[in-house]
Formats: sequence, C-alpha cells, structure tokens
Amino acid sequence: MPRLALASLTALALLAVPSAAAAAPALSAGDVTVTEGDTGAGTATFTVTMSETSATPVTVQYATADDTARQPGDYTATSGTLTIPPGMTSNTVLVPVKGDTLDEVDERFVLNLSSATGATIADSTGTGTIKDDDPAPTLSVTDASRTEGNVDLSFTVRLSTASGRDVSVDYATADESARAGADYNATSGRATIPAGSTTATVRVRAREDTLDEPSETLRLHLSNPSGATVSDSSGLGTIVDDDAAPSISIRDASAREGQPAGLVVALSRASGRTITVRFASEPGTAASGSDYTAVSGTLTFAPGTTSATIFAATVADALDERNETFRVRLSRATNARISDGTATATIVDDDPPPNARPRLNLLRVRPFAFPATARVRPLIRFVLSEPARVTFFAQRRTARGVWVRVPGGFARAGRAGANRLRLPARIGGRRLAPGRYRLVAVAADRQGARSFVRRAGFRVAP
Repeated sequence: MPRLALASLTALALLAVPSAAAAAPALSAGDVTVTEGDTGAGTATFTVTMSETSATPVTVQYATADDTARQPGDYTATSGTLTIPPGMTSNTVLVPVKGDTLDEVDERFVLNLSSATGATIADSTGTGTIKDDDPAPTLSVTDASRTEGNVDLSFTVRLSTASGRDVSVDYATADESARAGADYNATSGRATIPAGSTTATVRVRAREDTLDEPSETLRLHLSNPSGATVSDSSGLGTIVDDDAAPSISIRDASAREGQPAGLVVALSRASGRTITVRFASEPGTAASGSDYTAVSGTLTFAPGTTSATIFAATVADALDERNETFRVRLSRATNARISDGTATATIVDDDPPPNARPRLNLLRVRPFAFPATARVRPLIRFVLSEPARVTFFAQRRTARGVWVRVPGGFARAGRAGANRLRLPARIGGRRLAPGRYRLVAVAADRQGARSFVRRAGFRVAP
C-alpha cells in the first residue's frame, strides 16, 4: 500500500474516536397516573429521563395538551423549560390536577417535549392518566299529576349528583287503576341524562273522556341503568278527573192490571263510578196490597251503564173500574244527583162493563210471508177479552193499491186470552194466489156485541 494512503486512513481513524465520544444523550418523557380526589388540586409528576449524564446542562421545552381530559376543568395547562443539571439523568415536571365529585371515566392528557439543547429527544410524549375515584350516582323518578285531558304527565328522572358521563335508563308504563289505551297511551323507551346534567323528562299522554270517575293512577318503572344505580324505580302518575256527576231521572210507566209495571230509571250520561239510589212506592188512587205490591230498595248502576228498571207487580181483578195510579220516588243518590225523582205508574183496567163489546187485540199472521204451495200453514194469533166467536176473511191488494175482498171466509170460537189457529189452505174453495193480503177479523159475543175490526197483513210468495 502506498505510504500516503496509509497515513490518510490513520488520520480518519483518529478523527472518528472523538466524534463517537461526543454523541448527545437521549431524552424520554415518562407516563404518570394520579387519583383525582374530590376537591383542591393534586399533582401529576412527569419524570423526564436522559440516557446518560452530560458534562453540560441539558434543557428541553415542555407543554401539556388535552386528550380526554380538558383544561382548565380537569388539570391546569403547564409549559416551560426543564433543565437537567450536569451529572444528573432526570428531572420532573409538575402538573396540577383538579379534583371533582363527578363519576366519570378515567381521563388523559399529555406532556410534549420539544426543542432540546444538549440532548436529542427519543420519546417526546408522556401520558398523564387522571384516575376517577367517585362513586356512581343514583337514579330516581318523581311522581306526576295532571287533570285529565289530552295532556302530558311529566315524570322527572333525576340523578343524585351530576355525572361526568352520560347516564341512561329504560322506562315503561304499567296500569294501576288507569288503563292503557283508554285512560292514557302506553309509553316506553330509554331516557338519557347528558354528562353534567341531573334530570331528564319522560312524558306520558293522558286521554280525555266524559266519565265522572275517581282519579286514576298508573306507574312509570325504571330498569337497566347505565352509569348509575337506581334508588327509586317507580313513579306514580295520577290522572285527576274533571267531569261532573251525571243526573238521575225516573220515567212514568203503565201496565195492564195483573202485569208488572216497569219504571225506567236513567242517567243523563254514563259514569265511571258505581251509582246507587234508593226508591220506594207511594199509594195514589191505587191502594197498596189490593191494586199493586209495594216496592222499595236500592237501585245500582255499574260503571258504564245508563239505565235500570224498577218492576212493581199489579193485582188483577174482575172489577170494571177507572185506571188507577201509584208513585215511585227516588232518594239518597250516591255519585249522582237526582233531577227528576218521582214517576207515576198507571194501572190500566181491562175488565169490560156489563154488555160491553168484546175486545179483539194483537192479531198476527206468522210467518208474514210464505209460498202459495206451502204445506205448513201459517199461524194466526189473537187475544180476546172474553169468549167470543171470531169471523175471518181475506182482502187482496190490487195493482192500483185497492184492497178487494177474497170470496169466502171462516169462523172460529175463541176463548178469553191468547188464541191461535192455522190459516186454512183454501179460502172460498181456492188457494190464495201470490200477492199481498190482509186478514180481517171481528169478534161477537153471545149477546151479539161486536168488537172493532182488526186487520193483519201477510204476503203469499210465488
């Protein structure tokens, strides 16, 4: 090798030794965890370490920055210049951490190193973790009350203290005396109280009605909380009734002697309450015992009903007399007021005077329509006041709307009271042709007195 080349290599080797010895130390920022506390300020102590000592002071710039922790609420922003004296390998940066009573997740901020003098930066970021030490708050729900209508019952879901995180909880309504779909709208969902707040509102829609009724109740239940525990899981909702009580009235009635008289007691409108009212009969021209049976008692209306009937038995006799009356009076109503409390019951006499004409009533042909070829003959029904002979004939309606008598007829003996017989297959020797007809009947007693003419319609189908 030439002498000049060897000398050059030797010189380079001698220069390389001082350069390696002069390599700068490396700086690293450490992590730190600190418990936040409830009040005042704690301290997060970051240690900045150097890979080896230095013969001269080493400086580095530092500054905090937010991560999930925020200054100035969670910690105090800190910045400056850190110096590591000669012969030492570390120094510390102190960052004030603020205590609070919010239940929250652990939070983080960072310490950033920059602009080092006398060293390089190997790890420029240290993480500060503020460890939460606060218990979870408790949830409760208030009661709510509103006068009924298409309005909302507002329940307040409340935290015992504010939280540093969102708190949520499921809610659902449940029937008590109020019924979902009729008195209110069933409601369910999940309520959220944002971090820092202490309340959320749940609204349940009450429904309007016109029933006088007691105030009704429902429940709002809480379940499945997140970020809190539940200390009071049920709120009572009260729907206050605003409807006036209905009024009660009693109607007059009449009955043929021997038949019960039914007096209807009616409410002005339905009620949601059970209504009672006392009743008692009073004599008029009719006498208790001989003309009717005295009645008294309590009439009850179940919720939702609007009428009931008082029945009073009447006594049948054979005396021809004037119609007679007695009264029924209402008193002492509960959950309603009496607007018309007295009714008159009339006993209609049904006894004929001597030599009076017989009465023929309730003439009917059933079925009303039947085919001309029917083998089963229709049934004729009628009622007589006394034994009498009844004569029947038929009338047919023409296309012009005129009733024309069908030739022929028939007669039957009838007894007092209800009678029935079959319509003959032939009248006047012929079957009735299809068309509209009237059966005409008149009764005559043994003295020849004749009843009023009665008619009953029927139709013969093709």
